[in-house]
Amino acid sequence: MTMKPTTSISKIGVAELFGHIRDLSPLRVIQVTGPSVFETICELDSFSIADGWFNAITSQYHWHLQLECFRQITTCDTIHERSGRRVLFFELRQRPDEDPFLLIYLHRAKGQEFESNREELFERLHGRCSQGALVESE
Repeated sequence: MTMKPTTSISKIGVAELFGHIRDLSPLRVIQVTGPSVFETICELDSFSIADGWFNAITSQYHWHLQLECFRQITTCDTIHERSGRRVLFFELRQRPDEDPFLLIYLHRAKGQEFESNREELFERLHGRCSQGALVESE
């Protein structure tokens, strides 16, 4: 009798995930909605999770994310093709087989490197979420 190999799927809770994302601010948030792209640079400060929604108010915008439609996160660590700079970001998806609807980049000023504490925190998350992780609502 042969046993099928099992795959361990990483999981992360919404509050834990966004607590870490808050600690990684400043952020460049890019939302893709059909043919439209919205982009802002912001500091994520306080947030709440209530009635199936993640809610955050920044000085730049109000953010409301319906949690039942957000089930997958993937971290990416790559080199930007045109600039040659390292970029660290998150891709948020409704399902693993769909394109991301939201991208969250760690922002830094032109010519600057990432602060070591931000880079280390991202690398820990990348170890958990680089192959995609299921997002669990509390």
